[in-house]
Amino acid sequence: MFSMTSCKKSSEKKLSLSSKSDTIFLQNQDILFISPSTQDIKNLKKKYGDNFYTIADDANNYFSEASNYLDSLKISYENYSGNKIIGFKTNNKFIEIPRFKNPWYLIFYKEGNYQTLDLINIRKEYPRFFNEKEYINSSNLNSKKIIDSIAENKYFLLDEKECDLNSDGLTDKIIVMANNNDIDSQNSETKIAPILILLNEQNNKYKILSNENIYPNNFGDSFSKLVIKNQFFTIELSNEVPNNYITEKYITFRFDEKTKKIVLFKYGQNIDWNTGKKDNILCSEKNFGKVLFQEYNSNRINEKCSQY
Repeated sequence: MFSMTSCKKSSEKKLSLSSKSDTIFLQNQDILFISPSTQDIKNLKKKYGDNFYTIADDANNYFSEASNYLDSLKISYENYSGNKIIGFKTNNKFIEIPRFKNPWYLIFYKEGNYQTLDLINIRKEYPRFFNEKEYINSSNLNSKKIIDSIAENKYFLLDEKECDLNSDGLTDKIIVMANNNDIDSQNSETKIAPILILLNEQNNKYKILSNENIYPNNFGDSFSKLVIKNQFFTIELSNEVPNNYITEKYITFRFDEKTKKIVLFKYGQNIDWNTGKKDNILCSEKNFGKVLFQEYNSNRINEKCSQY
């Protein structure tokens, strides 16, 4: 009744040690469901009495919802009890991940970083932690419902265009949102405005890619225009610092036929200084390599381009 039954999908990557070991070493990228050990359950029963069974039933319901969510995304995971020592190696040192306040919880791990969290928070925290943003599969083609669910009270719709990015004859969409709040340099949340790609899958659901690092960004850029041509689309940004400069940025993505991913194709920036000087930056895949749409970051792109 109290153990979590694994629904783990098959995956090439496995944890480095089997569940028979007392110590679990995490590597690369892992998701673990942790449930109370036998001793933990005894202690919880003593602490909560009959209320323990209600708490346990709720936990199992949350686990079912969380595991179904990962299964729908075809994301692998493992189940372990609370008596395991779980951690990872960095700089030849073993870092143990402390237990969470709730005995039923999740561990996210990726390349030396980890997060422990309540089961109920998986839908919110999974895309944030792994920064994949390939996290929503809508069971219908109601884009307004998708926009509303993501926007909540933080964003509003700024632009929406139809396209066919992967040339499969089905209508995809690109959606640009804007932040409800003015940019506050002390509040990073005001520098976020998601841009979404809704890829039509067989006319019955959308696969959604999201990026929150395009604009307003650390420079306070504004969205100017969205231009789409076949398998390419360009996001145009602009900015003006009075008595200093005016800048325009052109960020072009494309659908990669080989990998079936949306990747950065070109980045351009034109700067008109108030002194009359003009600076132009233009770089392409040969400069910055393969950058997925959901991994692009406006705050760091100049570092990659300035090297060339």
